[in-house]
Amino acid sequence: MSKPSWFSSFRQSTTYKILKNGFFFLVIFLALQAWKQRDMADGEAPAFQATLLQGETITLDAYRGKPLLLHFWSSTCPICKLEEGSISDLNRDKNIQVLTVAFYSGSSSAVTAFLKERQLTAWPVVLDQEGELGRKYGVIGVPATFFIDAGGKIRFRTIGLTSKWGMKIRLWLTRLYS
Repeated sequence: MSKPSWFSSFRQSTTYKILKNGFFFLVIFLALQAWKQRDMADGEAPAFQATLLQGETITLDAYRGKPLLLHFWSSTCPICKLEEGSISDLNRDKNIQVLTVAFYSGSSSAVTAFLKERQLTAWPVVLDQEGELGRKYGVIGVPATFFIDAGGKIRFRTIGLTSKWGMKIRLWLTRLYS
């Protein structure tokens, strides 16, 4: 059976080439994302107890009931700085809980100075100087973000730059799963 003439002309078109190349790059991108996330925690979020920079002791269980965006960052990470506005905007949203982790970012005073300089003092921050919390979550690089549902299950995880809309969509889907 011969192929219709429109099919042959479509395969020669620029649109076909763009779609074919786009699909190829999408597959490569998704494969790289899966490879980067291979060691990151999945399923039930690892429990922890930590102290916020402000001095309050917290546990993961204290965040149950609403979706939680758990964001690992470093003061030396240029990509993390690109996400600061998105994290700050989400932190102002009362329907979302945000907890950030200063991963290998230095002493308490150094992180506090960094937050003041960058006008991020509203962020709830856990200091992870030795990377202990990061190891529990399988964080191998920053920025790394976990989207945890109201029941404590990790629904999505990302490593590398994520847009504000990408975070919002994942949080919305996380709410749907709850």
